[in-house]
Amino acid sequence: MLNILDSLNKSQKEAVNFFHGPLIVLAGAGTGKTRVLTTRLSKIVNDKLASPYQILTVTFTNKAANEMKSRVENILKVNTAGWWLGTFHSMGARILRKHPEIVGLKKQFTIIDTDDQLKLLKQVLSFHNIEEKRWPAKNLNFIIQRWKDKGLNPENVDSVGSDFANNKGAELYNTYQNRLQTLNATDYGDLLLQNLNIFSLEPNILELYQNQFQYILVDEYQDTNSCQYSWLRNLAGEDNKICVVGDDDQSIYSWRGAEVANIQKFGKDFNNVKVVKLEKNYRSKGNILKAANFLISKNKARMGKNLWTDANDGKKISIINTYNSGEEAIYVSDKIEELKNSKESLNSCAILVRASYQTRSFEDRFIKIGLPYKIIGGTKFYERLEIRDALAFFRVTSSDYDDLAFERIINVPKRGLGEKSMRQIEVFARKKDISLLQAARILVIENSFAVKTNAKLLSFLKSVDRWREKINLSAPELAKIILDESGYTEMWQNDKSIEAETRLDNLKELVNALNEFDDIRSFLEHIQLVMDNETSNVKETVNIMTFHAAKGLEYKYVFLPGWEEDVFPNRRALEERFNEGLEEERRLAYVGITRAREQIWIIHANSRIIHGQWYYSVPSRFISELPKENINFINTYSEINQNNYETVDENKKINYSEENKIFKGTQVFHQKFGYGIVISLDGENVEVKFNKTNIKKVRVEFLSTNA
Repeated sequence: MLNILDSLNKSQKEAVNFFHGPLIVLAGAGTGKTRVLTTRLSKIVNDKLASPYQILTVTFTNKAANEMKSRVENILKVNTAGWWLGTFHSMGARILRKHPEIVGLKKQFTIIDTDDQLKLLKQVLSFHNIEEKRWPAKNLNFIIQRWKDKGLNPENVDSVGSDFANNKGAELYNTYQNRLQTLNATDYGDLLLQNLNIFSLEPNILELYQNQFQYILVDEYQDTNSCQYSWLRNLAGEDNKICVVGDDDQSIYSWRGAEVANIQKFGKDFNNVKVVKLEKNYRSKGNILKAANFLISKNKARMGKNLWTDANDGKKISIINTYNSGEEAIYVSDKIEELKNSKESLNSCAILVRASYQTRSFEDRFIKIGLPYKIIGGTKFYERLEIRDALAFFRVTSSDYDDLAFERIINVPKRGLGEKSMRQIEVFARKKDISLLQAARILVIENSFAVKTNAKLLSFLKSVDRWREKINLSAPELAKIILDESGYTEMWQNDKSIEAETRLDNLKELVNALNEFDDIRSFLEHIQLVMDNETSNVKETVNIMTFHAAKGLEYKYVFLPGWEEDVFPNRRALEERFNEGLEEERRLAYVGITRAREQIWIIHANSRIIHGQWYYSVPSRFISELPKENINFINTYSEINQNNYETVDENKKINYSEENKIFKGTQVFHQKFGYGIVISLDGENVEVKFNKTNIKKVRVEFLSTNA
């Protein structure tokens, strides 16, 4: 134990050895917070300040809890089984198991999963004669879980979500809770909420736990929601032997209920709070930390700290300006291949994006050049549910014989086609040795289904015929028609769940991807090659992930593409009042930068495709907030733009006609066709021999001469 303490730095020792009241440890990225927490827990047990069963230690993930147990067992040479050490919800479940009767439950109650929650909520909607298609159970579940995250019971819900199903949100929540009680069940959100109810109904039980827990240790305190916060405040009681570890600069989960204010007001919640700042970083080079410090200092709502390191400054952060989003992916892949050729491991490379739809261009590029990759904390672009659904619509449009695609989307969105009807189509198809689509056509003509089902299926089949008549339209145009007319886009627009917006963004990016293809069929052929590109057995892969998925991870080399206004920070954050959204976006940038050990490349493109149109992009304000002495602008476009970071004019379309002087023999650039040479001019029309395609006739305003 002494050896462990001797290896700590001054601030870490101070955090481990303070036991005279409430303690907050502000632990910056890469400063050894887990080490401090586990050493503090080990010291309490080793010095017999309390027994292991008098210490409550809570984390957010099982992975973090298991790592902490492993470290403590290694330090103390003990078995931690039975200790009060685990996630918030596992500790809440443990308390609830001891006192279920207080909240109307019996022993051995069941904790139901999301699928069972949705089944139960569908029953609740049916009981109240509410059409589930119009008011989806998934949306109601999202609202109820948000209420539970806030520690709200049906009788005291807030206005957010109450208007569900014509102001029946609270009533439906109450029915749902009653059904859970009848079934002797809880859902995940109840595990802490019912603890709060127990503490409120039986103060003597709360007092019992307050007396039992002589010390409380909390990891990642900045990520707590209202319910978790109230739970901890209750258990801490008046003795306040609570130690929380966290970093307000890394609070990035407001979208799932986390409140950065919880850590920021810790000093007001408890008396005589001791604040220890862990600022010595053991991960990153000096230039990386200086840039991160300078950027996050722009946030007004923060407690303040300054990361530093004994390491040298290392290389400056590179700011790269590419001509468009396609060249962005090419630049990153080329740089990674350079690293690979210099004997660097692909595993040491990470690409961090603001939103999951941004992975598509990198995935396409890596597949094209044979560079193995994996998506961390998510699914590969073409394997995502909404993308597979969209591709199925395209496949049915392209072929009469794609039974798998037909099965996937025949009831998406719901058309009232049950298992019985689908079975009828399958049996008929086998009997006649025809495809499912062909069988459906015959059965509909014969009115083989219920009237409503027959009408909806007929409407769908007519839509397929209509799409096929337009098969020669441009790929993105036809794709948009299919997704709109099928009702698939509208289905996700009406979905109020947290993932719906991401799914819509992915669908838009899919349409963007189609700009590179002449028609739907050539795109589907390309996709088949993409889906067949399996790299799961490859030992070395480039890591691609969102900023949120990157938290807690570190890599030698980090690429940060898409640093443009409306992408990062995203538009929603820019539209929020009081700068709360913008400050969280800046915290995301801080998290992204502090993932890197050695080197960072920040990339922004001059233009991107949005809804099939090319638009100018303006560099993210976060680039202008980086200290000039710690960054290096490279690439000619950056030399021009490095001092010009104003907010983008909304929806400004690219116009290349101004100041262009185009003659025969001029080298030009077109956003779709790439580079080429002018071979003839006719007023506003120009004939160009493009490098990637044949001769094309285009209008002069879509050509640039300064590419």
